Amino acid sequence: MEITPNILVVEDEAPIRMIWDRFLKRWGYQADLAENGRQGLDMARARPYDLMITDLTMPEITGQELVHILKAEQPNLEIIVTTGQGTIELAVEMIKAGAYEFITKPISFNRAEFVVKKCFEKIQAQQENLRLLRKTRDLEELNQIKEKFITITSHELRTPVGVINNIVEMLAPEFKGKEEEHLFNIIVRSSQHLNEIVTQMHDLAGSSTAKLKIELTRFGLREIWEDVAEELELVLKDRLQTLTLNIPPQLEIQGDRTKLKKVARELLQNAIKFTPNQGSIAVEGGLSPQGEALISVSDTGIGIPQGELENIFQMFYEVGDALHHHTSKNAFKGGGMGIGLKIVMDIVHGHGGKIDVTSQEGKGSTFTVTLPQTNPAG
Repeated sequence: MEITPNILVVEDEAPIRMIWDRFLKRWGYQADLAENGRQGLDMARARPYDLMITDLTMPEITGQELVHILKAEQPNLEIIVTTGQGTIELAVEMIKAGAYEFITKPISFNRAEFVVKKCFEKIQAQQENLRLLRKTRDLEELNQIKEKFITITSHELRTPVGVINNIVEMLAPEFKGKEEEHLFNIIVRSSQHLNEIVTQMHDLAGSSTAKLKIELTRFGLREIWEDVAEELELVLKDRLQTLTLNIPPQLEIQGDRTKLKKVARELLQNAIKFTPNQGSIAVEGGLSPQGEALISVSDTGIGIPQGELENIFQMFYEVGDALHHHTSKNAFKGGGMGIGLKIVMDIVHGHGGKIDVTSQEGKGSTFTVTLPQTNPAG
């Protein structure tokens, strides 16, 4: 990021002061000029400068005094000192006081150009670091706001949404066979969808690794994937999709069955949504060379653009323009809240594992979950 440097030259000899001004303009900089240490101090206090170039031997306030005063008041101010009475001791003193560099007179402006350029490279790096730190802080604050929003909203909505679903269930027989039944069925589907959204928000609020509660049991991974495949059997038939499971019965881990079943459901629903009708989905299980359990979910779907791969596990992120999605868990390109993969990642990380994805646009994606066979929490 380019900056417009503010330079102050403090020099009591007018010819040298003018030479500095001309060379700085030649190098592409603009500078303010001070005739002595007192004027330089006043100017430095009146406006912010990035760099001060100062002589040491001056009336009223010496350059040495100026360096000590301003470095105490403005520690980020870079200072280059010049003098015709240079000694090693004086140079060491000024560097210890915080000066960036020491230039002796008569000044070699070839060297001076190099020193000024290097000084501003340092200033630019510091300002860029500061900008990144501020951006990081802003992102952390935004994430905290998101987490609070999710926690509060899910908590406040669970009760009224539950009441709505109970009432809808209670009224269902009243509309059976009546003219208004199709309208009532719209209400049923809408209330069910709202309940799913609130449930996902609740899951997300408690899914971060710090909050995640893992209840350990030992079980075979094939069991939970078969359970989820059975749940989604009608959806797969409706979409004319083929699902194959190739997970060895002996592939067992120590983990949270309920939460890892949620991982299986989210990954399979994700594959169903982004695979066209008559496509295929394959789930493979095995062991890594390190003895970890591996589960990969591959599909023949639309794939993920390379530029979006690093973002898909972020909260509320949707591949493509979410405005072009229609709301559905299983329909082709059906949209959602963009939190399913975030929940998957949190659960996998909570088990001490990792999740990776490879994809090729137009050809499909593969999500690979790696889990230790014995959970670190155990």
